[in-house]
Amino acid sequence: MCYLRSVSTSFVTPEQLAAAVAPLATKQDLAEVRQELKDDMKQTEDRLIEAIRDAQTEMLRAFYNWARPVEVRLNRTDEVAQRLSWIEERIAALERGQFPSAH
Repeated sequence: MCYLRSVSTSFVTPEQLAAAVAPLATKQDLAEVRQELKDDMKQTEDRLIEAIRDAQTEMLRAFYNWARPVEVRLNRTDEVAQRLSWIEERIAALERGQFPSAH
């Protein structure tokens, strides 16, 4: 069985059409909404850029705080390497029979 609904063939009057369209947004309303969206997007972009810069600053500080003691240790290593080099030179001189003079 096929159920068919009856279709009304009445026409819409201009007043009814105007009343139906009245709640719809106008071009001015759409322009305002568009501007609000642009403003919101700009604010979001600014907040995102600030958050990224804050994260960069925190990472640089953390890296600096980590690097400072490492640099001190490396400088000490350079000092130890220098002293070891002097000791090796003195041992090589002794092995060649060059005894240091006693002062």
